[in-house]
Amino acid sequence: MDNRIWENIKAGDKQSFRLFFDEYYSSLCIYANSIINDMELSQDLVSECFIRIWERKDRIQIKTSVKNYLLLTIRNSIYSYLRSPLSRKSNTETIIERLENLPVEEYNLERDEAIQKVYKLIEELPGQQRKILEMATLQGKTYKEISYAMGISVNTVNTQISRAYRFLRERLSINEFLLCFLLKKN
Repeated sequence: MDNRIWENIKAGDKQSFRLFFDEYYSSLCIYANSIINDMELSQDLVSECFIRIWERKDRIQIKTSVKNYLLLTIRNSIYSYLRSPLSRKSNTETIIERLENLPVEEYNLERDEAIQKVYKLIEELPGQQRKILEMATLQGKTYKEISYAMGISVNTVNTQISRAYRFLRERLSINEFLLCFLLKKN
């Protein structure tokens, strides 16, 4: 399917390009952020890549998969950014080390799409339930710490987390649900 959409893009089909962008933008932002640890910058770099792809669509020859091409494009953009004067504020050596140790072929966009799905479902939770779940999973806080911070009982924290997990379990596959536990801070 990607190759067919790519052929439409090369022919100048804006709707196919929009589908292409919608399919890969978020996952590529997560990929870039996993390397440079700055989501705003990651979004900017990915957006610029898509602009360049559209501008050069008729000259681009994809010899591997579209996914690999996109990952390599993002990786090259990160390298270019690191060589620019704009990057002086970041820890360039650490980022380059991450780039060198993360082979494109091993990066899993599907996993990132599942993570996005989990985050979107977490956003659907009622306010207090969402905050409690985020504190427990993303911030790594104990039930007692959450209880103290929110001024509620530990039992309430336990009940709200149980309800949140039930909500997620009903809407996610088993593998996606397991990602909830992988999102926990160590």
